[in-house]
Amino acid sequence: MVPQENLRHHCKQKEFNDMEYTEGEIRMATLVALNASLTGTLTTSQLISALESFMQPRGTDAQIARDRNDTYFSQKVRNLICHRDAGTSLMTRGSVQYDAANETLTITAAGRRACSI
Repeated sequence: MVPQENLRHHCKQKEFNDMEYTEGEIRMATLVALNASLTGTLTTSQLISALESFMQPRGTDAQIARDRNDTYFSQKVRNLICHRDAGTSLMTRGSVQYDAANETLTITAAGRRACSI
């Protein structure tokens, strides 16, 4: 799905057990994961799995969110889609396209350029 060495090259794992990932860090890791995938497209579930595998959320990020069935970390990843109309979103910036029917994210040429910086 997503070669882990590509993620390791571009993203840093948190070094302390209690540090949470910011949504900005998750946005950048999302670009890297999409860019590293063979097709440039991942489902939301595939993206969460790829990011959890590499970023290894700990502390609060690894805990199940109250009144939810997923972790705080996976909720942050899902927020990328829920907040897709926000000014800081990958979709608003033209880096990623979201297909609601298939629940997939696809990196654009602008997103690939952002990964090469």
